[in-house]
Amino acid sequence: MKVELVPSSVGEPGMQQFCIAALIDDTVAIDAGTIGLLCPLSRQSRIRHVFLSHSHLDHVASLPLLLDNVHDTGPGCVSVYASSETQQSLRQDLFNDRLWPDFIRLSQGDSPFLKIVTIAAETPVSLQQFVVTPVGLEHPVPTFGFVVEDAHSAVAFVSDTGPTARIWEVIHNIPRMRAV
Repeated sequence: MKVELVPSSVGEPGMQQFCIAALIDDTVAIDAGTIGLLCPLSRQSRIRHVFLSHSHLDHVASLPLLLDNVHDTGPGCVSVYASSETQQSLRQDLFNDRLWPDFIRLSQGDSPFLKIVTIAAETPVSLQQFVVTPVGLEHPVPTFGFVVEDAHSAVAFVSDTGPTARIWEVIHNIPRMRAV
């Protein structure tokens, strides 16, 4: 499993990280703070699945850009995985025809911009060669950390959390855990 932190600053790499996004094997994103700015554009077009931890802007900021940049009609559109609370925020605060076109409403036709998938705590999602398990975290808004597993390894993405025990209990029980 190849994991890449997508930078959010210009200039010297790694100096500042203002928004959050990680890519797994170039096709799965954890959060969307920066993936819509990834260059070259051909790299964005490889992203087929986006898991959102929560609704704060540093985690969703470039999602509209990604969806607009890689718009692919029909079943090839990007799937966005989020809790019902995060989906509600996307509808009300982002894809509302004021800040950005309502890609969710526009996706109900023959040329969807995205497919929305509701995820729940500790209910694994199987896709490609991965299993992604959301785990609830403590934060002012409903938030998930994610455990991503393949046949050989596991990686945990834990961001924006206050004191929380459950994610560490889950991680502790995965023998193939390689990074947090």
